[in-house]
Amino acid sequence: MQPLNGTARRWPALVEPSLLALAIALFAIQALAISHIAPDGDWAWLRRATFFVATPVFVVLALHFRRFIGAWLIAAGIAMNFVPMAAHGGNMPVAYEVVRDSGAFPSITQEQIGSQLHNSKDVLLWKDDIHFYPLSDHIVLTLPGYRTNIYSPGDAVIAAGVLVAAIEAVAFAFGVTWRSLLQRMRSPRHTPAPGTGL
Repeated sequence: MQPLNGTARRWPALVEPSLLALAIALFAIQALAISHIAPDGDWAWLRRATFFVATPVFVVLALHFRRFIGAWLIAAGIAMNFVPMAAHGGNMPVAYEVVRDSGAFPSITQEQIGSQLHNSKDVLLWKDDIHFYPLSDHIVLTLPGYRTNIYSPGDAVIAAGVLVAAIEAVAFAFGVTWRSLLQRMRSPRHTPAPGTGL
């Protein structure tokens, strides 16, 4: 039985890096398909397949790491992005009005409305034509060391999830878990007896 126990102990250590590698590979494939395959071309079926298959897989993979609060945030952000993208054939809608008013994309013109932006997952639409607009790309941000870009609320939740998960991973590496923190908060504090310091 000892070899079996040893294998059982090694199994999580083997599975989790493999799942992370799978998630990274799927993300790369999906990003390439969405940004480089035309939504109405001969390979449009492959583009749709990678989106509608990979996105639920991302959620399942994220929830595999459910002991991390960051994983729940990442799954929620992916689901938030899925809603408007699914409503627009796998493209994330972005309003022309938002792009125009940001002043950061002078090369994007009104003539491009209705088309997918070059090397992007975004489709340019009038604001009134966007389904689930509150979940679409409409948050204009200039991040330190990076150019101005337009993000969705789901992007913000995913970024927060990645940050929280990274902090949790470091904390867990030092033996600090949410369960241990809760136990410390719930355990009664020791009060020294008067005059003893104990």
